[in-house]
Amino acid sequence: MIKFFRKIRQNQLNQGKTSKYFKYAIGEIVLVVIGILIALQINNWNELRKSDIEEQTALENIHRDFLKNKSILENVKTNSLLIINSGIQILNHTGTKSKPNTENDFNELLNKLYNSMPYYPQNGFLDDLLSSGKLGIFKNIELRNLLSSWKPEVEILEERFNSLDKNEDILNVFILEHGSWLNADQVGGQVRNVVFPKSGFKIDNRDLLDNLLFENLVENLTISADNYFSTQHKTEKLLDEIIALLENEIKKNTD
Repeated sequence: MIKFFRKIRQNQLNQGKTSKYFKYAIGEIVLVVIGILIALQINNWNELRKSDIEEQTALENIHRDFLKNKSILENVKTNSLLIINSGIQILNHTGTKSKPNTENDFNELLNKLYNSMPYYPQNGFLDDLLSSGKLGIFKNIELRNLLSSWKPEVEILEERFNSLDKNEDILNVFILEHGSWLNADQVGGQVRNVVFPKSGFKIDNRDLLDNLLFENLVENLTISADNYFSTQHKTEKLLDEIIALLENEIKKNTD
């Protein structure tokens, strides 16, 4: 096409028709500009399409991870509630209050105090986006903000777990000195490769209930478990918000 106009221009010049020459020259320029604009538009459309595909893939990957994270958190919450409920039941038997009917009844409660579970969410895909600075791939600003707040929230959960784990260790030291884990493990229900005998000492773990320090240690442990559980509840709300936004964005992009 350009060669065609060039020949026309040359003929016009040879014939001394300068005004027509300029018209054809301007027409050629306009065609070139239009061609460039069309090429740019096509390129922009292709880039936008690639960006949309990349966003959709990221949405689906993170959605899958966060559904798994919710499932993991539900298990952690169940274990934390088990510790809280067992701690309260034990505290209802300390000091001058009535004791459990049998040592096995008490040992079951004692074992349930050691059910703390750390929260290890699947953050692989989100970590990749954060480390590469590609969180901006998501058009939804609210979603970006919530995803940015996820890691700090998990770090708070880790701190709460560490506090609970520390209190379990402190109570464990006390039981090692004043009780019998051999007796307690008789009712643990855990499948082991060996069968342990009962303690060779004349000891009843219910005697721990008469010790004020034991009461305080159980109370501290129960509070730590409750703090951990409260943070889990807060984290779950954030999880639900993120999952809802992810599902909304995925549906919007597929409609």
